[in-house]
Amino acid sequence: MHRIWTHVRTAVALTGLAVAAQGWTQQPRPDPSLSVEDVVRAQLSGFAAGNEAGIARAFAFASPGNRAQTGPLPRFAAMIREGYPELLGHQSAELGPQRTDERHTYQAVDVIGPDGREHLYIFILGRYDTADCSACWMTDGVTRRPANPDARAL
Repeated sequence: MHRIWTHVRTAVALTGLAVAAQGWTQQPRPDPSLSVEDVVRAQLSGFAAGNEAGIARAFAFASPGNRAQTGPLPRFAAMIREGYPELLGHQSAELGPQRTDERHTYQAVDVIGPDGREHLYIFILGRYDTADCSACWMTDGVTRRPANPDARAL
């Protein structure tokens, strides 16, 4: 399959190694030292696991507003299973272009689902101060885009 993005493909196994290399515990959580890419990779690693623990890992990086709309965790898990099933157990994920405005950073991600098909997502992140973390990147939402060259423009 021809790829438009020239970024190096991030295999699921490599994502897991990168998480471990950064010294994260088994359950990564928001931290001010984590970049947008680190947060997105941590969530993708959770989704790739395809199980409850992996979904909980992804939910740990949901912003307060995102949690208010999609939580608690069982509701979030059901939403992911029903609305984004190709994220669960995906084969690989490649980070694409990124754009930042005054409030958010938008990170494109090209996912190869468990069925081998390509899916394009935009992860929307903002910086938050919470009781557990000051100035941490957290995910406000994820949108699905058609997997075609025109949809890749941010």
